[in-house]
Amino acid sequence: MSVPMEPSSSSSEPASPTQQDGFGTPLTTPNLSNSGSSVIDDVIPSHRPARTLVLCFDGTGDQFDADNSNVVLFFSMLKKDDRREQLVYYQAGIGTYTTPQIATPFMAKLSKTFDEMVAWNLDHHVMGGYEFLMQNYEAGDKICLFGFSRGAYTARALAGMVHKVGLLPVCNHQQVPFAYKMFTRTDETGWAQSTAFKKAFSMDVDIEFVGVCFDVNFEFWGSE
Repeated sequence: MSVPMEPSSSSSEPASPTQQDGFGTPLTTPNLSNSGSSVIDDVIPSHRPARTLVLCFDGTGDQFDADNSNVVLFFSMLKKDDRREQLVYYQAGIGTYTTPQIATPFMAKLSKTFDEMVAWNLDHHVMGGYEFLMQNYEAGDKICLFGFSRGAYTARALAGMVHKVGLLPVCNHQQVPFAYKMFTRTDETGWAQSTAFKKAFSMDVDIEFVGVCFDVNFEFWGSE
């Protein structure tokens, strides 16, 4: 990159005009008539290579253990040591964990059981992936979603949410539940509100790739 230099004393350009301040000290003002445009032209715009954001959603009851799923094996092969090139996210399957609000062991076990049966905590699984994208996505990044079983359904639901309500800017955690609620509405009012919400708050983001296997559909609480 060429660096703009001050003109030498032998330059044929006219000398910079001088004036005095209130104390009689000479003040020199640079001659910008010709040099200004050359400085601007020589500036090389910053460019950040596009990254890949990879999100992996495991199947019902699956997590890292002695008998790992293919989602764990796939995730283990992903490049993780350079966030400038790729960011990765793994989510254990439905029925493997509970929300932080559930404190007692009995209620936690009950929640996991219901989660495995009817995807009790589907909203938290989808919003968990959504918040990862919200916190890390930058313009130009490629988003790739992978899922198995109900993790496949979660991946597809996340892609649908991003398409319908857009992706909120970073740190807008309080808005995520509202966005998810609008995403789950399929009536005419819900679609109208989703469009207005996306225009007012979100970015229009494309999903580069969705790779799912044995997609398991289910009815979840609050659906029509």
